[in-house]
Amino acid sequence: MAKFTAEELVGIGVKIFVAAGVAKATATELMKSLVLSNLLGVDSHGVVRIGQYMDALKSGAIVPDAEPRVLRENEAIVLLDGCKGFGQIVSKKAVRIAMEKARRCGVGIACYSNVHHIGRLGEYVSLAAEENWVGTMFVNGSGPGGLVAPLGARQRVFGTTPIAFEIPAGSYSTGLADFATSAVAEGKIRIAYRKGEKIPFGWVLDSEGRPTDQPADLYQGGALLTFGEHKGHALSLLVEVLGGILSGADTPVFSDYKQLNNGVFALVIEPGFFRPLTEYRPAVDYLLTMVKHALPAQGKQGALIPGEPEMACKAVREKEGISIDDNTMVELKAIAASLGVSID
Repeated sequence: MAKFTAEELVGIGVKIFVAAGVAKATATELMKSLVLSNLLGVDSHGVVRIGQYMDALKSGAIVPDAEPRVLRENEAIVLLDGCKGFGQIVSKKAVRIAMEKARRCGVGIACYSNVHHIGRLGEYVSLAAEENWVGTMFVNGSGPGGLVAPLGARQRVFGTTPIAFEIPAGSYSTGLADFATSAVAEGKIRIAYRKGEKIPFGWVLDSEGRPTDQPADLYQGGALLTFGEHKGHALSLLVEVLGGILSGADTPVFSDYKQLNNGVFALVIEPGFFRPLTEYRPAVDYLLTMVKHALPAQGKQGALIPGEPEMACKAVREKEGISIDDNTMVELKAIAASLGVSID
């Protein structure tokens, strides 16, 4: 398993995407997004996705120079067509539009679809948090047929339907949550499969509906489970409606759903519209302080604020480097060689 600096990984990816015909500025922005995921420990949304994106470029599922198009809007809401652009690029533009609407109306909504895969949601809600606004996202989509079984079933119906939000505070630097409503993101199963590792029971059912610790079973007709049983099941339904049906992406079980198409519902809230920031910030700080000072449970070190583990991981990986598994490196070298470039 090789280690790389963030800059080295960005350079490797840029070389590959530019050789595939992607503009250097676009490739650089895309790779910074992917490598940020690796830095934060979210390897399922990092450079392991390069092969998937290259396949999407070849099939036309991603159009690298596409710009999102406004379909409908009013003062507070915009409905966009992503026009098959890179999901990371489209998502940043969409959230910034929602932010401008929140600046005027107190809330802003951007709903969009026709994007292949948008990456780590936390990156986009953080754009709002940097302006002291609450950012939230609800995202549906998977391959046709879904990945996740509803509670009590073994057949795939839902996507992994992730949710993200970040709560800005005063003295606290993070309040970022980003999670799938499935038991785990599919990308984590993919990482375990590539590494030849087992997975915990409770993540996946095999094709016969039996709990399994073998990641390969997901790709052989199995299904992911929802987290928290009925709670994740209910949230999955909500995200499929907000992200999928409102955006026009529909859901993976619709008959005309032919390929991965993320549908996104992004909501930005300007706290100052509801309460002066001089009151809002200390109130959130007080709440977070009470969380941090809550007496620890037996065998535990105390409560964490969402986003703390990722920031701790980032500090370590910025210092020690980012490990990339051997199978991913073999894939990246093969892709590069097929394009006539070397990444050694």
